[in-house]
Amino acid sequence: MVYNCLRMNTISIIINIIFVLCLTSPVVTRAVGLVNADDKPVKRYLIPLIFGLSQGVMAVAGYYLGKLMSHLFVDEFAPYLVFMMMIVVAVKIFVDSMRVLKGKMLYTVRSDWDFILLSVMAAFDVFLMSLTGPFFIPVLPLGNWFFLAVVVAGFLWALITVRITFGPGVMKKMSFIEFATSVFMVVIALLYLFTDLI
Repeated sequence: MVYNCLRMNTISIIINIIFVLCLTSPVVTRAVGLVNADDKPVKRYLIPLIFGLSQGVMAVAGYYLGKLMSHLFVDEFAPYLVFMMMIVVAVKIFVDSMRVLKGKMLYTVRSDWDFILLSVMAAFDVFLMSLTGPFFIPVLPLGNWFFLAVVVAGFLWALITVRITFGPGVMKKMSFIEFATSVFMVVIALLYLFTDLI
């Protein structure tokens, strides 16, 4: 009995970690090629840090905005609201992946403001999902660690991709990552609605 509970909790935590990675995956296509070989080493870590912090700030902003609006929703419908938002985010990630594949999501970063805007755009999915946070985040095995988890995930996605040289083949791979995460998001949404794993 104890073994089954522990196993269930471990599976649940793994699913939630995958969920956070999926949610922060838009960082991948926006961070590619932002650091060149001749850039200072500190830039390799500073850019991922800003991406990660943007994820965290948008998560907190979405959560508190959702809290302000939570009185508008009936608690009985909360699981369906969370499910629908997961599907909306999954569809958005899927559409982005197709746009990347067609070369329609290429960004030119000319200034620090361009980069900050880019990092905020990469965090928009986290913002959308966090709007349902008052119904959703407190019951996650990650609990309030959700906010730190999105910071770490955003940082790691960017750290992995910032030094990858931009090119058509690379963008196809990045597009596939976003496509795969959109599929995972749909699966996780179904698990959320029909099981107690998330």
